[in-house]
Order: sequence, then structure tokens, then C-alpha cells
Amino acid sequence: MTPEKVESAIRRIIEVSRPRKLILFGSYVRNTSSTNSDIDFLLITGDDVENPRKESVRIRRALRGISMPMDILVVPQSRWEQLKDHPGMIYREAFMKGKVVYES
Repeated sequence: MTPEKVESAIRRIIEVSRPRKLILFGSYVRNTSSTNSDIDFLLITGDDVENPRKESVRIRRALRGISMPMDILVVPQSRWEQLKDHPGMIYREAFMKGKVVYES
């Protein structure tokens, strides 16, 4: 994975989903990624997104052509507020150690 591919994915996610916030987290942000690592994205959406899983699939389809392994988590704003402070949850890692790459 190259920084150019990561930036391209970020731009496309923003274009397609218009999230309230986009957080990059995991090994890429910690500078511990390897050739087998994936990129971890957390999208915080408005509460109008009824099915976060379907939204994640829709975004993944829009990212076809950007060949790198990615995990895309989608969470509505109100749910994010509930989950971001729970120890042991991936949302907390994103909140505490992630890098906000977009915020509306």
C-alpha cells in the first residue's frame, strides 16, 4: 500500500459517503504496517444512515480499482458517542489513537 493509494481511497470515500468524520486508524497510523497489513477506516455518519453494514458495502464497491486490503467500519454519530469510550472496543482505539483525515 502506498500513501497515494491511501489518499485516493480517502478522497473516494468522502465523495461517495459524505461522512461527518473519517478516521484512519490501526497499523498504518502507528507506522507498524507490513506488506500483509490492511488499512482501517472508521466513518462516522449522520443518524440518517439506517444500515451501517449496507453503507460499508456500498463504499467498498465504490473503492473497486484501488487495490489494497481495507476494513471499513461505519457508525452513526449517536452510536459513535456511545461506543468511543468503551475500553477494549475497536471504536476506542480509533478515538484514542486514530487520525482524523476528514471532518465536516
